[in-house]
Amino acid sequence: MSGVSENRNIVLGITGSIAAYKAAELARLFVSRGYTVRTIMTQSAQEFITPLTLQSVTGNVVMTDFWESAQPQNIEHIEIADWAHAIVVAPATADLVARMAHGLADTPLLATLLATRAPIVLAPAMNVNMFEHAATQENITVLRKRGIHFVDPEEGALACGWNGTGRLADPWEIFYNVRRYLAKGDMTGKRVLISTGPTREPIDPVRFISNRSSGKMGVALAQEAFVRGADVTLVHGPVSVKKVPDSVRRIPVTTAVEMHAAVLQEYGAEPYDVVIMAAAVADYRPKYVAEDKIKRREFKDRIEMVENPDILLDLGKQRKDSKRPVLVGFAVETGEIDELLEQARDKMKRKQTDLIIGNFASDAFDLDTNHVWMLDRTGRQEEVATTFKSRVANRILDAVLRL
Repeated sequence: MSGVSENRNIVLGITGSIAAYKAAELARLFVSRGYTVRTIMTQSAQEFITPLTLQSVTGNVVMTDFWESAQPQNIEHIEIADWAHAIVVAPATADLVARMAHGLADTPLLATLLATRAPIVLAPAMNVNMFEHAATQENITVLRKRGIHFVDPEEGALACGWNGTGRLADPWEIFYNVRRYLAKGDMTGKRVLISTGPTREPIDPVRFISNRSSGKMGVALAQEAFVRGADVTLVHGPVSVKKVPDSVRRIPVTTAVEMHAAVLQEYGAEPYDVVIMAAAVADYRPKYVAEDKIKRREFKDRIEMVENPDILLDLGKQRKDSKRPVLVGFAVETGEIDELLEQARDKMKRKQTDLIIGNFASDAFDLDTNHVWMLDRTGRQEEVATTFKSRVANRILDAVLRL
């Protein structure tokens, strides 16, 4: 995973939880995006993961002790507190939460947390009974009132043998929430509806018609819109959405008819500011779906096709002459650039969209990168050369905000 470098300073605090091993993955995610990461570990954290591991991932010396500063001329916990653009504690134990609530500063991590003016994000991890205990919940409430951000733990099987809420949030979840807290928030308060992925049109119980879309472009749009502060709903075909933040509302569908119903229902029920149709929706489906598997000898000339509803066209018709929501479509073609641009302009006119993103199938399907041309209703045309889909997503969102 990569993308545009964000050049921010992150302090990663690690406390004594079995989930401490996940901190190395979180550090790697930040480093891969261009962040500089410095780590502070408590003594108990070092029982679960070594400072050398974090030093290898981040390229920076790990702070573990008040008295072993790499720069003796500085008061290290003050220097690192001033250096940080954000401090993330993952995992954060019940003990750490309690000590923060009482303003203690008897470890390098606690002293740094008390000294910083940067945003602080805590990702708790503990036994379910400890998490649900009244004292822990009161401490969390106190810290929230002080402006501390939380990435809530997940529910599931815990290392102690219990089941319940207490598992450290997925590193991707923490990563995108921290980015959201650091972002400029230029989409805060905006509601964004995005569709992504292919559809599957069943032939019989074991076969279907589909396409090569991975859904990665729509997922990147959902991730980046969330980071920029938007309230996002994602209608998706059968693709992985594991890396989409939990706060993004997800509506899974399979067929084009199901996607049409879900998108139009959302569009009619909620006042969205932006609708982005990034899904690769099948144009046709089998007229009849066999109840049993069609035998090979019976398959030839068996499939009669009917046209699927056109989601983007219907959205354009419903919007009529209104300029809200901003309506965005995609045009995926093969062939030459002149043909792509002609098809994109035609699609924008016929389907009454504000912005069309044109690209070639060979540049997009199954890839983490994309190469696109953006055409809008004002006549503006902009090419985004091959780059990671996260960066393409941000250029698309920039174009949306201009409209």
